[in-house]
Amino acid sequence: MIKKYAILGGSFNPVHNGHLEMARCSKEQFGLDEIIFMPNKTTYYKETKVFASDEHRLNMLRLATKPYSYMSVSDMEIKRGGVTHTIDTIREFHNESSDDRVNFIIGGDSLQWLDKWVEAQELLRLTTFIAAIRDDVDTESAKGIIAQIKDEYPDSDIRLLNMKSMSVSSSDIRSRIKTGDSIEGLVPEYVEKYIYDNKCYS
Repeated sequence: MIKKYAILGGSFNPVHNGHLEMARCSKEQFGLDEIIFMPNKTTYYKETKVFASDEHRLNMLRLATKPYSYMSVSDMEIKRGGVTHTIDTIREFHNESSDDRVNFIIGGDSLQWLDKWVEAQELLRLTTFIAAIRDDVDTESAKGIIAQIKDEYPDSDIRLLNMKSMSVSSSDIRSRIKTGDSIEGLVPEYVEKYIYDNKCYS
């Protein structure tokens, strides 16, 4: 029986409970067997941000996903090195899979830029995008963006993932650490311990 999987990409700088909830909801709503967390290499447009090393981000992801049998971590993009684009990853997965499309989970805020991604036409042809829409976001607006993309790229397949709003972001966590505020409840406790033990953002 072929496994139904999805890639969840991002910086994961650091991974937090919102990412894990996105994975859990994706599995539940779309009947996925596996969610593959894929951290990207530090990219040119994020040079101004404080970045934990590739090793630390991978280690934090492995700690965060370990309790969940359906979650795994891939270092594909980090190993590829340099500036890497989503289309490169999708092609690699597509070549290794018998599926017509690769499932890829994104945040709802990425919808408005999706048709501007590198090689958008090919990307939208090979990928089923699952866009996480929190309950504080205008769903009708998201549907409108999807309809516009569909008009321009008829082969596209974009689906909405509904999940509760969570007041957590990687940038907020980094800011809290810098100012000495607590991050308890924003990341798994074993990730919190790892961050402080390794002084990832201090």
